[in-house]
Amino acid sequence: MKLLYEIAAPGAPSDYLYARIRSRRAELDVREKSRWGRSADPRADLRLEYKWVYEEMNQQLRNRLLPVFEYFELKTLIIALRYMAAGDPSSMFAQLQLSLLQPQIIKVLRETKQVALLTAALERFLAEEYPYFSDLTKTYLREGPGGLEQVLVGRCLQQGIARSRSRQVREFLRYLLDMRNLQAMYKHLRWQVPVTPPILSGGGLSPAACEKVWAEKNLTSLLELIRKQAKLVDSPSEDGVEDYLLRGLSARLRRGGRDPLQLGVVIDYLWRCQLETRTRGRELAGVEQVRVEETAG
Repeated sequence: MKLLYEIAAPGAPSDYLYARIRSRRAELDVREKSRWGRSADPRADLRLEYKWVYEEMNQQLRNRLLPVFEYFELKTLIIALRYMAAGDPSSMFAQLQLSLLQPQIIKVLRETKQVALLTAALERFLAEEYPYFSDLTKTYLREGPGGLEQVLVGRCLQQGIARSRSRQVREFLRYLLDMRNLQAMYKHLRWQVPVTPPILSGGGLSPAACEKVWAEKNLTSLLELIRKQAKLVDSPSEDGVEDYLLRGLSARLRRGGRDPLQLGVVIDYLWRCQLETRTRGRELAGVEQVRVEETAG
């Protein structure tokens, strides 16, 4: 079974869709005129926008961008799992509105009451097509919700990189994988965690390079590696690593989205929607209240 629902309709020509997305992308730079400023539910806005892009694309374009949509929709699934574990079904159901997940998966999410039973069902449905869903229940029982999220998202990125035939998609997913490795090292060094952080292969930074920095146990060296990865003029501060890396990714995608008739236009727009959702969520609810939903995984 596929993670996302499939569409039989032919979709719009790529050039036409690129033009529509460039127009919508321009709206995000003029917030007072943007549709994004008219709702009290930023994540609902995000799901609606992603659903529009997904359904407007033709099959060829959708196939090229599938690893990106699967990554973002996996985050939606993880948020739903968080709410199930917290005993908050109404919030979980809200996450499934306008979801791109297969109807069978949504049905199981709605009908299952325990996370361990749900992980078993997800294994049964998805492990053949997505090996990173294998042993999901064992991972949950051994490592808890946080460990489950780390495994799912990390392996999802690795599979997307390995399977994608699009350079722009691979570069986007590689940066996200590198960002996870760098943040893991940063948190372990900052909080003096004695165990070695999990370093995932498949990114632009080799595991050997990451392990070398970790072996030095030098936060200054790590911050320099983060600066080189983000390719920004300024340097990261010790308490602003995540936002710094996000700025680096945004700058890369902005450059990649300049060509009006290339895939980078779509990836840049999808990412800007993510960031706008993050910003508006903080504005509307305060930083601590949106932690459960922002940058899931």
